Parts: sequence; structure tokens; C-alpha cells
Amino acid sequence: MTSPVLEARGVTRVFQTRAERLEVLSGVDFQVARGEFVSIVGPSGTGKSTLLHILGGLDRPTAGRVLLDSHDLFGCPESELPGLRNEKVGFVFQFHHLLAEFTVLENVALPQLVAGASEAEAFGRAEQVLSEIGFTNRLTHRPAQLSGGEKSKAAVARALVNQPAVVLADEPTGSLDAASSGALMDLLVGLNRDRGLTLVVVTHNPEVARLGRRTLVMRDGKLWNDEEV
Repeated sequence: MTSPVLEARGVTRVFQTRAERLEVLSGVDFQVARGEFVSIVGPSGTGKSTLLHILGGLDRPTAGRVLLDSHDLFGCPESELPGLRNEKVGFVFQFHHLLAEFTVLENVALPQLVAGASEAEAFGRAEQVLSEIGFTNRLTHRPAQLSGGEKSKAAVARALVNQPAVVLADEPTGSLDAASSGALMDLLVGLNRDRGLTLVVVTHNPEVARLGRRTLVMRDGKLWNDEEV
């Protein structure tokens, strides 16, 4: 039996202020198999995005471990974490976070450049990925010149360019209209089905959640199977 590509063990996240101690995550245990598409749902403020940020190494847990493609994400030296995150995780955010001063091609190539690829390698790989997802007609456009749906395609290409072990998507359709949402999810579902892309999606949208092979619900600081809630 193969080991999971992503695993949380007892992940706890506490936010401490002068007035209160807020435990957002309470010992979360969670596994994702390679090639799986998992949806995470739950009300606002229950810790879904916090968990996703910890799984991707953008935030640190107060306690617990995250294993990513056999790497102990927070057991490695602090100096190695950005490189590991860049190599192993692709992110798709609700508001895309494309760099305004860069073209689509430059935005998509950036993770390759950060990883140490030459400009020729980075831009070649970026063009390849953009071609694979059918988005080649806006390569020299900047984010302000793109529609919401086009920005989402650029964000997906950027997430894929380093061939990550897992793609984490935080409300990926939250800023899109119905047509663009459908197109984005068709793209992600196709990548999962046809290429074995491992995908974890946090969403409020029940139609998006139903596309996952497994749906988990964030409640009381833990993840529950949909039928347990």
C-alpha cells in the first residue's frame, strides 16, 4: 500500500491575543492519496483556509506535523522551507495573486525561475503548460488586461509549472461568474482525471464540492467525513 502524498498528523493552530486564546484547528488528522481530489467544506471562520495554508507551508501549526511527498514540512530547516514549498506545492487562490507588472508568461514562469531554472528553461516550460491547458492567446498580456476566467487559467498554469506533488485551491471559483467557474472546474477535474493531478479544494460552493471524489467537513476544529456530520 502506497503512502499518502499529503498527511496531517495532530495539526493544531492556536491564535493568541491579549484577550483570548482561539484554537482554530484541534488536532486535525488528514490524508490525501496520490491522484485524489478532495473537497473541504464548512462555514466561514471554521479554519478551512488556515488548514490549507498549513498544508502548503504558508503557515506553521502550533502543534502537529505535515508530511508532504515523504518530507516533514516543518521538520526541515527554516531556510529550506520556501524551496520545498515551491517545488512540491501549487497554489490557486480566490483572487489569483498574479503579479501586476508581469505578463501571463512571466507570471507562469516565475516558480521555475525561483527554483533556479534558466530563463530559456523557465519560459519554455511556462509556454508548454499554457499550451497544455489551452491558454496561449494572452501570453504577453498583464493581469489588468485579463478577465476573471483568464486570470484563473494563468493561476492554474503557474500552479502546475513545477509539476508539484499537490495543488491546493482556496475558494478558486469565489471571484468568478458561473460560466468562468464552470470552465475552471472543468479544467481542474480534467487534470485530475486525465493526468492524476492531486487536488485539495476548499470551497463554499456545493456544486464545486460535489466534483471531488471525497468531501470533508470542517467542524469544531477537525475534519469529518461528509456522512458523519
